[in-house]
Amino acid sequence: MRPLTVYTAASFRLLHAVRLFHDALRARISDVQILDWTDKGTPPSELTPEQRRRWFDTEQQGGQVFEFCADACRHADVVIYLGASGQDAGVEVGFAAGAGTPVLGVRGPLEAPGLMLHGMVNLWCYDIQETVEVLTLLGQCCGGWSRGPECSTCKARPVCNVLAGAVWR
Repeated sequence: MRPLTVYTAASFRLLHAVRLFHDALRARISDVQILDWTDKGTPPSELTPEQRRRWFDTEQQGGQVFEFCADACRHADVVIYLGASGQDAGVEVGFAAGAGTPVLGVRGPLEAPGLMLHGMVNLWCYDIQETVEVLTLLGQCCGGWSRGPECSTCKARPVCNVLAGAVWR
């Protein structure tokens, strides 16, 4: 069985939350591969906040972070939208949706996703804990991520019905 491959689309402002989410996934799912952007494109520490923003916006790494994130959204088994995030995370969700990669979303505490973001997310979860539980159930379903949702004893049938076809490629 192959590992579950996950990418998290989120604002750099949520760096700590993304890392905690990844730790929770690793603790619950033994066979998970996380396509992790959090250690990529780290600006030099001596930059001011304004200079860091400019550094990120112009990507001083020559497009490496963009290429990594775009590729991850297209090839992950599932993309997690962690809100409230900005336009970059919305673009990443668009990459995923366009590639047929399922998207699980977690709204920010005061976030009301717009029409496009709401429509591209296959399943909205209440919080990170629920997201980890959904991914755990899907990993147990039908022998794991390498098989289709044809199993009649699926423990995650409601989730499978929402994500059917896109999760199992």
